[in-house]
Amino acid sequence: MKKLLIGMFAFVLCLGMNSCIKENKEAAEKAVEEVVEKAPALADIVAKAKAEGANWSVDEWKEQFKQVMLAIKPMMVEMSDLVKNMKDDPSKMAEMVKESENIQKKYADLNKLMEEFSEIAEATENGKVVIDDEEWGKKMMEELGIPDPDEVE
Repeated sequence: MKKLLIGMFAFVLCLGMNSCIKENKEAAEKAVEEVVEKAPALADIVAKAKAEGANWSVDEWKEQFKQVMLAIKPMMVEMSDLVKNMKDDPSKMAEMVKESENIQKKYADLNKLMEEFSEIAEATENGKVVIDDEEWGKKMMEELGIPDPDEVE
């Protein structure tokens, strides 16, 4: 009888955990969708930087860098997840390499726009200050929930 009760208790716990996992997964997917919908368009940020960047203060550059990071966050999250999966299950490497190529195709414009934004920032004194402030950059990425780029490579 004792074993039966323990078994039933374990079964109920498994059911509860399973439903929590599904709810958490659905909530996480909704959160990613909301971030994608609210994320600023990187092309718009680059155009704004071209037009106004020379006159921006350090704080304005920091705000624009935050907007850029929000715009690329979905790509960073996908790549980070893919890298984690590769580390967890190396046997699926070929499948994951193909997925990596798909992600790169999906976000092909982002790399070009990121380079362009960086060049614009480098061309201004205040933009250089923000680029060189690694401590602020790490804090900002942590605050925004963006995976460490070193893990994504």
